[in-house]
Amino acid sequence: WPEEMRFISPSFNQQGWTKSFDLNSIAHGTSPAYTLHAQHPSGTQYADYINEIAEAAKLNVQLRTEVLSVAPIDGGGFNVRVRAAGEEVTKRSRYVVWAAGEFQYPREGGDCVGGAELCLHNSRVSSWASLDGDERVVIGGYESGVDAAVNLAKAGKQATVLASTGTWDVQTTDPSTELAPYTAERLREVTATGFSPRPKLMAPLRVVSVERASEGGFNVAAEWQGAPPPPPLS
Repeated sequence: WPEEMRFISPSFNQQGWTKSFDLNSIAHGTSPAYTLHAQHPSGTQYADYINEIAEAAKLNVQLRTEVLSVAPIDGGGFNVRVRAAGEEVTKRSRYVVWAAGEFQYPREGGDCVGGAELCLHNSRVSSWASLDGDERVVIGGYESGVDAAVNLAKAGKQATVLASTGTWDVQTTDPSTELAPYTAERLREVTATGFSPRPKLMAPLRVVSVERASEGGFNVAAEWQGAPPPPPLS
């Protein structure tokens, strides 16, 4: 996670009287809000919470281990081929649970958008404030894209968001199709009159290519998916 990224779902230790989970809890009887005393934990904070649970439960956790293949065994079970510290070994297990995360392996090659290899994926950013330059184009306008724009703006960098859907104007009963309140609230802060530099939000656009510009930087080509918005009134 970038240093500035936080959980969008709030942590609150409510088990004492409601017997319900902290939204960000992964184990009954635990609460990131209690352990970390943070409502919106950072990635580093949440890692500390997970480590405490792993130690308390005496889990056998192997880090820096790459799974190469999973193959069923006649009669039941699986052979799991892994690589760790440069050595390949096969482990046998009765069951295998896939829990690598939906976006653990982002598509960064040219098979998604021409020139994608020239872009910097969100997961590769250590801190938005430490990036070189004073402007950035952000492709994508959902949670991570808007989070990037907010943190770039707070770092004094001009951000332009190109999105297929203007999520900042969407309000529905389905929380998976609109920005989280935490994200929307922070976006309103950096787009308010008087804030500088305010992010530029552009939608509905579909990015088709990214190329190096002869004068330096990059050219990002996009197509309007509908009628472009009218120019601002002078």
